[in-house]
Amino acid sequence: MATFRKRNGKWQVRIQKTSGPSQARTFFTMSDAKLWARKVERDYDLGITEVRLALITLGDAFKRYLIEVNPRKKRPDIERYRIQAWLLHPLSRRILHNLKIQHLSAWRDEQTNQGYSPNTIRLHLAVLSHLYTVAQNEWGYEGLKNPVSLLYKPKLPSVRETRISDNDIDLLISNTQSPYLPSLIRLALLTAMRRSELIKLTWQDIDWAKHLIHLKDTKNGENRQVPIFNQVKVLLQEIEKGDGQLFPIKEHAVSVAFRRAVKRSGLANISFHTLRHEAITRFFEKGLSIPEVASISGHKSWAMLRRYTHLQSKALIIKLNN
Repeated sequence: MATFRKRNGKWQVRIQKTSGPSQARTFFTMSDAKLWARKVERDYDLGITEVRLALITLGDAFKRYLIEVNPRKKRPDIERYRIQAWLLHPLSRRILHNLKIQHLSAWRDEQTNQGYSPNTIRLHLAVLSHLYTVAQNEWGYEGLKNPVSLLYKPKLPSVRETRISDNDIDLLISNTQSPYLPSLIRLALLTAMRRSELIKLTWQDIDWAKHLIHLKDTKNGENRQVPIFNQVKVLLQEIEKGDGQLFPIKEHAVSVAFRRAVKRSGLANISFHTLRHEAITRFFEKGLSIPEVASISGHKSWAMLRRYTHLQSKALIIKLNN
């Protein structure tokens, strides 16, 4: 939209688009200014004039992303932590168009040397890649090239068969200063609930009459129910009851507290997600079938549970030998 103002005896016209820099020109007469403005606006409408967007740094792009894109995400808090990590890095001062593969490969190696896991590095790269996609598709930076697409990503380790014993659990619980982590650990181990599901859990989700925990809008987008058997019931009754969440703590804080407990315990290759794997393993050891376990764990594909079938095979051999 064009705006006009008289300055020092001349007419200045400025055209500001919703994206990109403004255009301005000064004329001796108002009629010339209007004529130029009509032509420029017509060219914009016809796509004749290319809108050249102002150069933007990675940091400023992420700040805009935080305002316009992040709130629409299903788990915005987790993504915000990754974005904050990018904002604190020196690469945030680099112009987005000038961020190249060699810069990211150096960043990747730096993160690896600092001890970050391949999955953590890949997740940080994923949010950066999505930033480029949004800038290309929604912000008008059509010629922007995404350096993440060609970058070699750290290889994820093969599926771990890490088991966590009851002694390990006791060790973790004795080495945490968090008032919530002990109950979170025990409930995760009994129910195979994800960290995010545990944090969102409210007392209204507990159906004592039907002996069910109702989980809404889970990671795979579906609701599911977790049975309240005796051990779960006892644990829930031990938790101090309130009006809202069972655990009034942020998801990121749980991860930090768990990592600290693992470090103090001297354990290795254990994350909060290990508790979910252990819970599923124990379900199979109790003799539950794949459909039964899937109904509790929320796995859409039974193929994801097939790596636990060696437990069923052992049980079958014992049954066949009897």
